Amino acid sequence: MIILDRYIEEIGKHLPRRNRSDIQKEIRSTIEDILEDRTSQTGIPLDDHLVQEVLKEYGAPSKVAASYLPARYLIGPRMYPFFILVLRIVLSVLLTLALVRLGFALFKDPLSWTAFLKILGQHALSFLTAILSAFGNIVLVFAILERAAPASRFEMEEEKWNPSELNSEPDPDKVSRVELIFEVLFTMLGLALFNFFPGFPKFEWISGDTWISIPGFSEAFFQYLPWINVLFFLQLAIDLVLIREGIWRTVTRILYIIIESGFVALACVMLVGPSLIDLNVQHFQSIFGESSETIITLFSRLPHMVLIILIIIQSIEVVKMIWKMLSHSKTA
Repeated sequence: MIILDRYIEEIGKHLPRRNRSDIQKEIRSTIEDILEDRTSQTGIPLDDHLVQEVLKEYGAPSKVAASYLPARYLIGPRMYPFFILVLRIVLSVLLTLALVRLGFALFKDPLSWTAFLKILGQHALSFLTAILSAFGNIVLVFAILERAAPASRFEMEEEKWNPSELNSEPDPDKVSRVELIFEVLFTMLGLALFNFFPGFPKFEWISGDTWISIPGFSEAFFQYLPWINVLFFLQLAIDLVLIREGIWRTVTRILYIIIESGFVALACVMLVGPSLIDLNVQHFQSIFGESSETIITLFSRLPHMVLIILIIIQSIEVVKMIWKMLSHSKTA
């Protein structure tokens, strides 16, 4: 039965190599049983016409092969609700930032229609680029999470769930996958912005007929970027491990403490180093006039305030993690 051999071979083209042979043998055995039953019931001799009729009923090779494969998603049903939630939050934030930047660009003087349309068009294009970039990064992150956190782990958790657990104390070693997903997402977005959009954020406005654009970050900031990237990638790695494992272990706690301590140390170095924002006094004076000194002072202090807040928050997280690790070792 050459046609049956070709049918089985065609099915194999759509199957993974690991278990292709076993599935092909199973399908061949099933079809041969169907052919045997058909000939015994109808008395029709086995020929190519009967084989073709049975194969047509059995289905196209690609469809038959698909029935032996798990459902393939870029973002599956278990991650899709989180994906939509994150997408809405990020797009809302981007829209808010775009409107603020547009208002800042239109702040100085009444503009002609030509200048207004030019500003509006450039900001619309910038907003569209930011949306596409954010969407691509979000899809990439969730596609990775879809494969990093196996479905079997979620299914096991659902099967083991018991209403009586609502009255019990939460497991201190259990991680919140939702929080980690958000952390992975914003870490990826930070990496994308710092490395692929070095001019973001930037200050833009029209001065007469001239479009002025000043990058927000100074050269000093980009000297720290390699260290920021290293820490961000380590953070991503530990987050993906935690999402997969679902619980804290001693090793992951120690690695987390090391990474967070690295963030604290880098923030301290950046705090005492050169200014992280590129401030052009003349340009700011042309926009804000007498109030330019106040605006410049505010912008120059803003990175220090952010770094101090980050140092405090990260230090608290390190202390909390050390305390939990020590408490866990005492109870063990």
